[in-house]
Amino acid sequence: MQVEVTGKTVEEAIQQALQQLGVTRDQVEIEVLESGTPGIFGIGAEPARVRVTVKNSPSTFVKGLLNAIVQFAGWDLTVEEPIVREGEIYINMEGSDAGLVIGKRGDTLNALQLLVQSAVAKRFSQSIRIVLDASKYRERRRASIIQLALNAAEKARSQKRLVRLRNLNAAERRIVHMTLQSDPTVFTLSEGEGENRVVIVAPMEMRDKLLRRQRASQRAPSQRNTSAQKQNKTENAAGMTS
Repeated sequence: MQVEVTGKTVEEAIQQALQQLGVTRDQVEIEVLESGTPGIFGIGAEPARVRVTVKNSPSTFVKGLLNAIVQFAGWDLTVEEPIVREGEIYINMEGSDAGLVIGKRGDTLNALQLLVQSAVAKRFSQSIRIVLDASKYRERRRASIIQLALNAAEKARSQKRLVRLRNLNAAERRIVHMTLQSDPTVFTLSEGEGENRVVIVAPMEMRDKLLRRQRASQRAPSQRNTSAQKQNKTENAAGMTS
């Protein structure tokens, strides 16, 4: 991310550039292109011009990119400081347009996250997972999914039956698997495709039967789908190790 800005003085131009990028002075490199002249009594004055470039840090890049998108879209949002975790950058946005950015069931937020993730992948060689949030929507949704998983596990144990969790996206299905992977009394797996894909939570004693059924289904010529099988392996990895 880079901008060129003019101002009455070099310092004024720098401050304007930092505000546009939404970063602090220590996160950028500054090049003075024109120092500017005050003139005599304002006559003959020339503006200062600077080029400000965000340093090559993934978290700084993500914040700068998000600020540029927010400004271009005209959203009333403030991009907060990124939180860097192991292999992941989490960044939240707050403001009156948070609901607009989240969209229906987080669809707009997911699309924006995919866009930023793609930009980061092109710019940096290391593998970094980007998690965008708005008004802590993902944190609230994650807590809700964890409780949903725990309730399903209790129902599966007490009623000795399968419990199907529907209308979850891929990330939410992974949360269910991860939440229950250390529970020795239940077993989880995903089945189905597209919008019909569900997470099954079942008593551990039903595990072998369910796995045999799933393998038989994947071997059937009419249902053979390589991408679907790869998705099964990814989503079910956590559940199958419990």
